[in-house]
Amino acid sequence: MKTSKYIALLSLAAAFVGGSTACTDLSETVYDQVTGENYYNKKSDVIHAVFRPFEHMYWAHWQVMEHEELPADQIVTTYRHDWWTDGNKWVQYHRHQMDDINQNDASRGEWTSEWTNNYGCVAQANFMLGELDRLNPEQFGFDQAEWDGLRGQVVAIRAYAYQRLFNCYRNIVIQTEYKASDELTVEDQTQKTPQEAFDWIENELLECIKLLPAKQGQGGNAAMQGQFTKGAAAALLVRHYLNAEVWIGKSMWNECIAMCDRIINGEFGYYAIDDRWDAPFDWNNETSDEVIFAFSSSFATTTWIYNNARATIYGRSLPYGCQNYLGIEKEGARNPRYCISPSYDNSKPRNTFTYQLGCVSQKFEKYSKISQDARWKQYKNTSDNTREGMMFLEGYILDPNSGSGYARAPQGYDIYLRDQVGMFTSGAPTGTITNAALAESKLESGDFNSGLFVMKYPWYPYDGGYFKESDFAVLRYAEIIYSKAECMLRNGDATGAGALLNSVRKRNYKENGFLASIAYKGSDSGLVTLDMDEMLDEWGREFLFEARRRTDLIRFGRFQDAWWDKPADPDKHYELFPLSSTQMSQNPYLVQNPGYKSIR
Repeated sequence: MKTSKYIALLSLAAAFVGGSTACTDLSETVYDQVTGENYYNKKSDVIHAVFRPFEHMYWAHWQVMEHEELPADQIVTTYRHDWWTDGNKWVQYHRHQMDDINQNDASRGEWTSEWTNNYGCVAQANFMLGELDRLNPEQFGFDQAEWDGLRGQVVAIRAYAYQRLFNCYRNIVIQTEYKASDELTVEDQTQKTPQEAFDWIENELLECIKLLPAKQGQGGNAAMQGQFTKGAAAALLVRHYLNAEVWIGKSMWNECIAMCDRIINGEFGYYAIDDRWDAPFDWNNETSDEVIFAFSSSFATTTWIYNNARATIYGRSLPYGCQNYLGIEKEGARNPRYCISPSYDNSKPRNTFTYQLGCVSQKFEKYSKISQDARWKQYKNTSDNTREGMMFLEGYILDPNSGSGYARAPQGYDIYLRDQVGMFTSGAPTGTITNAALAESKLESGDFNSGLFVMKYPWYPYDGGYFKESDFAVLRYAEIIYSKAECMLRNGDATGAGALLNSVRKRNYKENGFLASIAYKGSDSGLVTLDMDEMLDEWGREFLFEARRRTDLIRFGRFQDAWWDKPADPDKHYELFPLSSTQMSQNPYLVQNPGYKSIR
């Protein structure tokens, strides 16, 4: 399995690349600090230190998921009786009640905490760049190309952290050296203008393209999984240019298309859309040519995204009581946190909501009712390392170990998942609300029947060797195709954009065929008109629960809209997160983001 592969590669301390192959497992050894003149004794010590910021950033991705999905329209955290109440903070996320700048406890993970987490990565990267400057590569057996590759990795992860900061807060401080607090100058602590920060990040990523290796051959990233490559840096530039109109007030659609074309034309290595939607997320996704960058994971090493703890993403995106159905009972019962926004109200018979945003099941069923979408099916493990479906859909959760044959909630009723949110308890199979006081469809009314669940990554049985083996895919080639398509649409070429999207979408509708009534005009004799609303919907289908929805909504000018249990915003200031009173008291030169109160 993957574990033996990683350990073997690490023990060999395989050479890092300037232009050849490279490998290291980012999670075999974790150091809290890299200090002291005697730490670096061999080549692998340097490699370990270089990748320490990667481990930090991988861990911090639970915060990215919170920031990108919970203030958006597709993923919600409902109450489940007295579970997930947490001082109402998830309600505040959903309804954009972000004006309390004192919510800044990193263990709670409010809207200000990504500032702390990303600057932690920046500090580690700056420290390591200083170490690389003072060390002699020849002493450890590195040639210059390998040494440049190491430096490129650190610069890339720092640029990635700064891009996240820029996306969330816009008015950010840029520090390029590791300094003690008493060594910081006024300039070190003063925010850059959005244009200055945008240009700096762009230049860093362009420099990374020069320093980093290209992807080698076909068959996925293989031993290069977990490393930045030229293609990964270019993909971050695609994000940069795609969002430029919102970020700096200047559209860069043509620059985005040009960078997409460089990736598509193979300048940075071979990438391709996989023939299965789930291949980029599967246990062996280091073999998928669709994965551009992923954080390496393995059950025996690091599995942040899978853990059943706060610092997790997909570990708490499963319904309660599903462990026996999945064969992961040794992990215990799940703690369901993330589910999809409901499509139906709580009337009987129920009615569909009419919001243009959210209503995830309606977006999928728009086409899946015509030709079965392979994603919009009940999740099922078909072997120890294969599965079908991406969802826990409406109905009972089978549990052969329970008396009723179905999973049971902690309160004792059989769980029957519904595409609704309300206090159904034992009345869920018939859609009957059992507590009239909690009949309204809103976050505070949820129980363990409320909401459907996304299974983006597989949950293979605990016994069998494939449990928690998927690497966390951050950048996919599908994003490049969709980004180019959006830019073409914005430039007036709807048919060209539709043809690009169809090249990805067709893999989802194999069962009954990719019919003309599903395809966009532009190829496959498509009949569906592609406009901006449909483009946003298609982003939501392809990248559901991949920690990007907030950014997409903002780019489309829809973040202020109303959706389920969230009224329209009065203005646009919630597009940026506030700086907290803690952060501002620590740095007297910070200026609060527009629309939020300042302690000054």
